[in-house]
Amino acid sequence: GNVLVKCPGGTRPGGIRTPLTHSSQTRRPDDDHDHDDRATDLMQSKMQQSKIIIEEHQRRVQSDGLKCSESTEKEDALTSVIFHCNLPGPLNTELEFNCREPSCGALEAKEKAVELTDEDYTVDPNFFDDGYALAGATGFKVWTGSRLMIETLAWPQNDDCEGLKEIQERISSGARLIELGSGVGVVGTYLSAIGSQVLLTDLPTLVENAIESNLLRNEKIMASTSTISSPDENSCPSWLAPDGIRLGKGWANCTPLDWTVPLDEQLTKDQSSSIDFIIASDVVFLASMMNSLLHTVDTIFNASSSNNPSFILSFQRRDAKDGEGSAAFTTVDGVIAAVEERGWSLGCLAWRSVTVRKETEGEVADELSEVFVFKIKP
Repeated sequence: GNVLVKCPGGTRPGGIRTPLTHSSQTRRPDDDHDHDDRATDLMQSKMQQSKIIIEEHQRRVQSDGLKCSESTEKEDALTSVIFHCNLPGPLNTELEFNCREPSCGALEAKEKAVELTDEDYTVDPNFFDDGYALAGATGFKVWTGSRLMIETLAWPQNDDCEGLKEIQERISSGARLIELGSGVGVVGTYLSAIGSQVLLTDLPTLVENAIESNLLRNEKIMASTSTISSPDENSCPSWLAPDGIRLGKGWANCTPLDWTVPLDEQLTKDQSSSIDFIIASDVVFLASMMNSLLHTVDTIFNASSSNNPSFILSFQRRDAKDGEGSAAFTTVDGVIAAVEERGWSLGCLAWRSVTVRKETEGEVADELSEVFVFKIKP
């Protein structure tokens, strides 16, 4: 079905976290078929001039088994949002992630969402940290692409193509992943719990104030449902040692990574050369971030060339019209052009139509958009 994305919260100059008039939920319209047809027609017309083929069978319907929700937690007078999501399987284990603000587009209409009041918002404690900017501030909430990435990689569907089935199988069977722009760690932690070895990375502020604590939080949750059957399973993989954390069926660790700093100054040789998949969710909404991201990806491609790695990127269209009229935001054509400029290939693994509620000069209106999961290869 179609999903309504209404993005709450924001950060004003001066570091005051302040709510907008939107909620964080998504919806499925009552007229699903007509609305879906309209969304498909609009999406296909937008993509006609792009050099990528988006097929109807790649549209991913919501996975009935995945349930997400939000709650609040208060510590030292600071209200935090806790994002919950369950793992596949009979145990239905629920992971938890401490966030600064409600999610944007990661919940469906019937899932419990949090709406913070003015009293719940305080000065951002990391506003004056080195290297902290809009790109860092947005990392403290969960975005639309994270949910689609999890559903695509961790919740197989009967009509998935063979290439996607192979990726899903590898990720649940010990594939080595590096996540760029992990935010609060939802995707990397989730894929670790279903069987991957994952190195989560982001700016130091996010690693120190979100990812590390969320990994430890979920280590405790997963320890109560551990199914380790042999001592070998409890041995941390060397490339994540010595501080790797056992999470469910997989392993995870985290480290700061700034895309504007040479990779060999931040990762060990073992880390940069061990990668099977690079993953990133909702990390290039600003056009200025694209070159730095792809330069980092290119360095990892080269360092891990013997593994033939792939780059899995989720991306939500945020431009009003996909073209030169949107200079600040990364466009779909901008992603394609940047990838092709490096001689890489790009294909679509999944997509979903979304209705974005935008506020412009005090006027709120709904616009159809899409979120994609792309596979990029050198």
